[in-house]
Amino acid sequence: MAARCPHCNAIVSRLNLEEMTSSALFGQEWRTIAYVCPMCQKILSTQIDPIAIKTDIINAIAPNHV
Repeated sequence: MAARCPHCNAIVSRLNLEEMTSSALFGQEWRTIAYVCPMCQKILSTQIDPIAIKTDIINAIAPNHV
């Protein structure tokens, strides 16, 4: 069974990733990834960017790392 976009019903074998920023109460912001249908360009899902989170943690622990 092939995965289908819930918006355009196209078979989806790959996704486009787009960078976004998400925000919450009190102005907290996170770098976010949007998973986008390559056919209709609608967002299928989002999540906080795990690579950005890792980089932020490393920079907080060892700000002068190479």
